[in-house]
Amino acid sequence: MRAEKKEHFIKLCKFLGQVLGKRYEVVFHVIEESGAYIAAIENNQVSGRTTNSPLTAFASELVQNKSYLDKDFLCGYKAMVNKDKMVRGSTFFIKDKDKLEGILCINYDTSEMRDVVAKIIDIEKLDDMSSILNLKQEDDNNVEVLNHSIEEILTQYVDVKYLESDFLLTTEQKQSIISKLYKKGVFNVKGAISVVAKFLKLSEPSVYRYLGNVKKDMK
Repeated sequence: MRAEKKEHFIKLCKFLGQVLGKRYEVVFHVIEESGAYIAAIENNQVSGRTTNSPLTAFASELVQNKSYLDKDFLCGYKAMVNKDKMVRGSTFFIKDKDKLEGILCINYDTSEMRDVVAKIIDIEKLDDMSSILNLKQEDDNNVEVLNHSIEEILTQYVDVKYLESDFLLTTEQKQSIISKLYKKGVFNVKGAISVVAKFLKLSEPSVYRYLGNVKKDMK
C-alpha cells in the first residue's frame, strides 16, 4: 500500500473513532507480503488490543480464503473479547483491483445494551425471550475472537499442553500442524513464523521448509 493511501486510512480510522464514539472500536490493518499488522486503532478499550496485536484468526482465514474477491465487506458478525464480552464486528476490504491491501474493521461493544436487556428479562421473568434477543451462549465456531497475541491464535488450533511439555512431536505431526495453520491463514499475521517456530521447537528455516511442503502438496 502506498504511504499516502495508508495515511489516508489512518486519518479515516481516527475520524470514525471520534464520530461513532467510545463503544465503537475502529481498526485499520495493513496487508503486506511480510504479514498483516495494525497501523491504527481507535477506542481500543473495547477489546484492549494495541498496534502490537495480530490480525485475528477469523480475519486471517478470510484473507487466506480470498473472501475479498467475492465481497467488498462483511457486516454484523459476532465477536468475543476475553470470552465474556460480546461485540458486533464489520469488516471492509481495502483493495486495488483483486489485490487486498488492507482491512478496516469496526467492532461495536453491545455489552451495556445486552446487560440492560438481560436485567429487563430477569425482572419481568421473560425467560422465553432470551433466545429471541440472542442473549444465550453463542456457538464458538461462528464467533470471531479479538486476539491480543499470535500465541492466543495458535491455542485456537493447537493443543498447547503438548507443546509446553517435554512431549516430542514427530515430523508428521509438525507437518500436520503447520498445514492446518497455513490453511487457517495464521501465517498471514506478521511475526507468525518466529512464534510458530518457538511453539513447535523448530528453527525458522525449518518452518519455512514445512510451509514449502504444504504449498507444494496443494498445487
